[in-house]
Amino acid sequence: MVLLAVIPGILLFLVVWKFDTVEKESPALLGKLFVFGALSILAAILLRTIGVHAFTPLFGKNHNIWFLFVDSFVLTALIEEGLKFLVLKLTTWKNKEFNYTFDAIVYAVVVSVGFVVAENIVYLIKYRGEIQPVKLILPVFGQIIISIFMGYFLGLAKFEEASGNVRDCKMHLAESFLVPFVMHGMFEFTWGAEKLALFIVFAIYVAAITCIGIIGFVKLSRTDKMIPMSRTDKDSASEEW
Repeated sequence: MVLLAVIPGILLFLVVWKFDTVEKESPALLGKLFVFGALSILAAILLRTIGVHAFTPLFGKNHNIWFLFVDSFVLTALIEEGLKFLVLKLTTWKNKEFNYTFDAIVYAVVVSVGFVVAENIVYLIKYRGEIQPVKLILPVFGQIIISIFMGYFLGLAKFEEASGNVRDCKMHLAESFLVPFVMHGMFEFTWGAEKLALFIVFAIYVAAITCIGIIGFVKLSRTDKMIPMSRTDKDSASEEW
């Protein structure tokens, strides 16, 4: 069961890494992203625990559909995607290795893999291995697909920043967090509702984001663009020369 919690995420990362054909990222940077992504689960658990205690009095102990909505979008998606975005932005934004738009997708996937692998291990410890395999595999797949969108918009933001387009950079940075946040919340809400209508919505939704994510991922891999050197980098290069 432990292997089932770890292997799917690693395999999906290897697939993504293989598509990074222009310039492979250093193991040191990828390792750092994986570790920071994994460690962020501790902050996620703490924030979620505080949130549950804060919202339970409002909805009562018998949590209803409204609590599920808050749980899905606020206590899960907002916290988890927010932490992953912070790790991704703080670790890579000013790193010199971040010189192609597709790099951001690789980085986002690694952070997500680190997080979801750690999350699965926590689940196994909490439930002592008594957990359905689908509840280990499906979240891995869903979060990796969602992370592709986070990386896509972060890559656009970095490109626009280097090109001097401050407004577009800020817009894409916002999209890099907000789009995965909404996607993740929708994933959790439709899956956790345990209602036939929402389960059908969940199945259609997962199929749609998977197709869009994979098609976009392959296309971006083939059309990977070098990020132009920013004015600051040019000045630094001139000083070194």
